[in-house]
Amino acid sequence: MKRIALEPYFLHQDQVQSLLGDQRTGSARARAACRSDPEAALPYVLAAELAEALPTLGISELARGVLEQDLHVGRVVGAELEFTFRRAKDGDAPGVKPVSFTAVLDTGKRLRVTGSFNSARTASSSAIGSLTGNRRAYMIGTVTDHSAAGIELRPAFIGIRSFLDDDPATGRVAPGLRVYPSEIGQFNGIDFGGLVAEADLMAIRRVPEETVKNAFARLIGESYVPKDWGGERSDLYTSRVIVRGHQVSAAWLFKGRGHPYPMTVKALGKPGDQIGRLFSEPAELLVLQHCHQITTAVVNMMDAYAHDLRNPRTYTIIDGADTSRILKSQGLL
Repeated sequence: MKRIALEPYFLHQDQVQSLLGDQRTGSARARAACRSDPEAALPYVLAAELAEALPTLGISELARGVLEQDLHVGRVVGAELEFTFRRAKDGDAPGVKPVSFTAVLDTGKRLRVTGSFNSARTASSSAIGSLTGNRRAYMIGTVTDHSAAGIELRPAFIGIRSFLDDDPATGRVAPGLRVYPSEIGQFNGIDFGGLVAEADLMAIRRVPEETVKNAFARLIGESYVPKDWGGERSDLYTSRVIVRGHQVSAAWLFKGRGHPYPMTVKALGKPGDQIGRLFSEPAELLVLQHCHQITTAVVNMMDAYAHDLRNPRTYTIIDGADTSRILKSQGLL
């Protein structure tokens, strides 16, 4: 399992300490006290303690909470989004330096994510520069308002979230959780960079889903291909996929000509529960394949489930264009 690392730009010490509890807070404060500047070190030590505790704190991704209709005022969530930060004009009350933020969460329906924080609580004097303008950041915050119009958060942490290799000795930042088709060993030699002819895009929408599934199974080297049935969590499970040079287990969800349109969240059940079932499989890699375009809302959904802090995993998106490239390489299109 990958380890999580957090680099703070903003950290509300009281809120983070409340999340950590007395024992972890005491441990962090003791470590900070050993530093040359304990006060300056404390936000970074608390962030490290928070990163270690995240798999046990039950903090869900915001997008997943929206999709599963499990969001309520008072819930603590995490969200990695493209934020726009704006500092308030001068003239505010002494000691209060508010910064507002907005972002858009796309889960099939676009929701505005808003809130504000006091920049006096930034982790360092230089951190405020990272909280200006447009910036992709990871935020942990409490839901203070939730309506059809949007979601308001009160942040406890804003910064960078990274996933590290499980070996503490290397401490290497792991590759991103999204695995692209070109990173799968069985797809070596396939050109994923060129344009796909319109005729091939049309042809792939007519190929039966069972044919696609069997073609991928042969390419992977998987001999055991189950028949479809209503209670399945995935369409294909295999331990033979090679990803970034390592053999991994993978669960696949195939969506074929029964839905020859761009894939939306609604096409995956209500509320997208086919993805939830896919991620319930004991697999290291979760793969979604479709015969057409896959919308960004669905990509966001896969990403939200992959970033489950209790068990972060990798995922792959194979749309109609990449399916066409792969099947054509096998002489099947």
